Amino acid sequence: MKSRYRNTISALSKSHGLVLLYHSISDDSRLSERRIHNVSPNMFERHLSELHEFFRFVSMAEFVSAEDPAGLATITFDDGYRNVLTNALPILEGAQIPASLCVNSSVLQGQVNWRDKVRFLIQHDLTEDFMATCDLPVTEGTFYRFSKHPANNSVVIDRHLNEYFNDHGIEITQDQTYLDSKDLKSCTKSHKTLSVVNHGARHYVLSSLTDEQQVHEINEPRLWLSECFRACLENVFSAPFGGSRDINHNSLEVAVEAGYHNVLMSRQRLHRAGQTSSSTPRKIERFMPRAEDVVEEVLRECSDLAA
Repeated sequence: MKSRYRNTISALSKSHGLVLLYHSISDDSRLSERRIHNVSPNMFERHLSELHEFFRFVSMAEFVSAEDPAGLATITFDDGYRNVLTNALPILEGAQIPASLCVNSSVLQGQVNWRDKVRFLIQHDLTEDFMATCDLPVTEGTFYRFSKHPANNSVVIDRHLNEYFNDHGIEITQDQTYLDSKDLKSCTKSHKTLSVVNHGARHYVLSSLTDEQQVHEINEPRLWLSECFRACLENVFSAPFGGSRDINHNSLEVAVEAGYHNVLMSRQRLHRAGQTSSSTPRKIERFMPRAEDVVEEVLRECSDLAA
């Protein structure tokens, strides 16, 4: 690591905390081709090794309870990919680092993630055919992007997807890509450093939903996860997609009413306590690494902080 990087990241760690966001951990390059955020196990291990020099890795509970998270880091994995347990967990245990799994209750229960339905259309060149069967308010840009635009209600899109597959005799079933509830129960019992976070029922874009739909999307998994994973469930809500436009004021109100004091975002930022400490719930910033050199990437993406 170049000395100027070391000096700059060291200075940042004295005023900021770092919440890392990963999805898939695998050497399978086809995952990235499917628009799934994926890093190799070797890259993941390198990230932890390089960042460990500047941040102390703690559990999600310790991170959110810290009055000042400066110098602390915690790890999250969104969407419940099975390869996290096979490829990332041995690395985490070897380094004695805790982590949180942000999961969708519908996927744990064996339902197909609507984003995988979108990916299926793209992979099989069926997007134009699909679009001819429905009328969406926003259709600019790539299909993958506008399918999650806040103006396009996720529930409506999911219904259109199901109707299209039914009308064309296409059957999409859940595969072994994701964990199921049985696997997750077994894993969290065996590995006490793993915790579970509510990531919504179906990974819908919250800001695209009606008020009633948002209540359902946040509360349905809260109740189910509380029954199944009470011992390891974090009092944190992970906003699906996690961008500024992916939630709205009602999303935060529903989260507070559900008892959540912290909402995980995904805006390529480091977290600083003073930025959101006066609001309820607090927005906890996360950073999603993609590059081999994670320190250089953090400094590049957060250049306004490093200046």
